[in-house]
Amino acid sequence: MTKIIFIAALIISSIAQGETKVQWPDLSIIKYVADRPATETDINEGAAVFLLQSEGVNIGVPMNIQIPQYAIHTDGETNTKSNVVVIQAEQTDDQQVIGALIVGTNEFMAGLSHEFELLGQTNPEF
Repeated sequence: MTKIIFIAALIISSIAQGETKVQWPDLSIIKYVADRPATETDINEGAAVFLLQSEGVNIGVPMNIQIPQYAIHTDGETNTKSNVVVIQAEQTDDQQVIGALIVGTNEFMAGLSHEFELLGQTNPEF
């Protein structure tokens, strides 16, 4: 059985709603993990949000997307939109999970890839 271990809480913040004008951060100051699976050290350093594991063994492989990059996350239950910076993206045979930093907070969140509108690495300046 495949398990997703979320070290940081799944947090959706109404402070950073996707429809509100916000100050997007410069990507050069954002910690992230790309081109490899995240480690516990990455999580402890704020560069990753989760580990994909099965029976204690990492099973996640990096998704083929730009990291870091700007995005809007839409919560599937509440339809709440949050401006985020994608800092991690991994997949298994049956799921794609993205970890992100919520803009305007120091909070992290994770969700399934279909919940994210990827905006690229150019500052969106909504």
